[in-house]
Amino acid sequence: MRQLLTAILRFLLRHALQFALFIVILLAGRLLLAEWRSYSAGSEAVAALRQASGSAGSHGASLAEAATLRVNALQHASHAVIAARLKQVQAQLTALRARQQPSLFTIPLPDTHTLALHAQDEAMRRVEIEVLVQESRYLSALQAAISGEDARQTLARLHAEHVSAYAALHNNLRQRRELEALHPLAARLPGSDAYAQLSQLDAEGQRLREINLQAYQAWLAQRARTSDAARPAPFAVDEQALSGALAPVRAAIAAGETQLARNWIARWRAPVLDVAPTAALLVLSAILLPVAIKAFFYFVLAPIASRLKPLSIAHALGVTATALPLPPDGQSRISAVSQALQLKPGQQMLLHPAYLQASPVGTHKRTQWLLDWRFPFTSLAAGMAALTRLESDVTASVTISASDDPLLEVAVVRLPAGSALVFQPRGLVGLVCDAGQPLALSSHWRLGSLHAWLTLQLRFIVFRGPVTLIVRGCRGVRLERAGQGRSISQSATLGFSTDVLYSTMRSETFLPYLRGQQALLNDRFDGGNGVYLYEETPRHGKQPGKVGSWFEGFTDAILKVFGI
Repeated sequence: MRQLLTAILRFLLRHALQFALFIVILLAGRLLLAEWRSYSAGSEAVAALRQASGSAGSHGASLAEAATLRVNALQHASHAVIAARLKQVQAQLTALRARQQPSLFTIPLPDTHTLALHAQDEAMRRVEIEVLVQESRYLSALQAAISGEDARQTLARLHAEHVSAYAALHNNLRQRRELEALHPLAARLPGSDAYAQLSQLDAEGQRLREINLQAYQAWLAQRARTSDAARPAPFAVDEQALSGALAPVRAAIAAGETQLARNWIARWRAPVLDVAPTAALLVLSAILLPVAIKAFFYFVLAPIASRLKPLSIAHALGVTATALPLPPDGQSRISAVSQALQLKPGQQMLLHPAYLQASPVGTHKRTQWLLDWRFPFTSLAAGMAALTRLESDVTASVTISASDDPLLEVAVVRLPAGSALVFQPRGLVGLVCDAGQPLALSSHWRLGSLHAWLTLQLRFIVFRGPVTLIVRGCRGVRLERAGQGRSISQSATLGFSTDVLYSTMRSETFLPYLRGQQALLNDRFDGGNGVYLYEETPRHGKQPGKVGSWFEGFTDAILKVFGI
């Protein structure tokens, strides 16, 4: 019952998490799609407005030039001609204003299709209206200036009439004063000639006063109707005002850019586009540089290395090594799933604990921390640490087998006295040697050899007999004679006798090497009596699909430098 409830709860929890995950994915996708649509529509709208603004600006410049030429040609035209042109301009303005639509430059912006269809027409209509308004204003001023010139001529005539009437009135008053001064009494006596003359002067003075007053009132009225405006300067379109006609377009562009700036796609688009060429160059370099390096190694360095003199460890050591025994009947396979070794009195066996399958009860077992205290790093890096040391007072049969990996097989390589074997300790799981003698183990650096540098094996570790090596190998271990020349994969090589001439040769085909299916160089062994040792299916350093495979490859390269 408990298992059933647990299974039901796991089922419900798993599908509930899937349901929540699907909701998050759908919401994120919807948000991303909405942001992209908003960015795309805003970009297209701003582009359409910019195109409309640019076209309208060019159109306004051409209209301004034509209007300037047309209006300046009317500077000396008659009042009737100017009035006719002003009437045409006002009719055009009325028609343009009648075409006015709801503004396309308000927020929010209309859809892109509508904006693209009408933005340019609306912008051009605005600049046409501004040019015609300026032309109409100038024509009105020019018309007023011409009318003012006629009015000023009439005002001058009325002023002259008023001056003449005032002079006649002033002359009448002077004659009256002279008559009164000449006949002071007679001028006041009715029936006298002086009185008659004075009455006639009074009547004439009253008439002259009325004439003078009428002339003065006519002059005042004409002066009120007369403008002081002079003829305006030659016509020129006000560029600032013409540019102001496109202010709604620029405001809409600024609003669109502000709206785009709030879109996270637009915020990231410019920085991404700035670094995209550099990133593309880096990606291209990452693609082509390894190809170029591999091509240089394959077509230049590898042929040079193949023509170099082989490396002879025996010659470098100054010894003549004894030939190693080969398997009987020409068989090269020397490994098996398990091996039984005879441990004789006076011998000791150093063995990795994982490979000790069975041993007699009477054997003495101890822990030996390192294979050889003279080579602590080599012992630790090869895994030859915390070994089991076995000794027996009688001949004892010890069974050795790989208990942690079913693909591994165990081989026994016996090195007689006087023989020497260059061996990589990574394949060593144990050895049998005389208890009273130290292990004959030495290391040799070959820094001056191009073979060593190209294979990254700068250090060679040599085991000398008498000793029996217990070796492991994936799917089996083989021991073969070098003869007239043998070539094998470097990753399979476990060791070779010191009388072998060791060199490298380039892999046969370039494409497998380029694709990482083959190494650049294969190990080549020459020598009539020399032998070499290798595992059948090398998997050393090849574990694709694992997260730490790159780190393992790096550590393998370091260990290879030290011959481990």
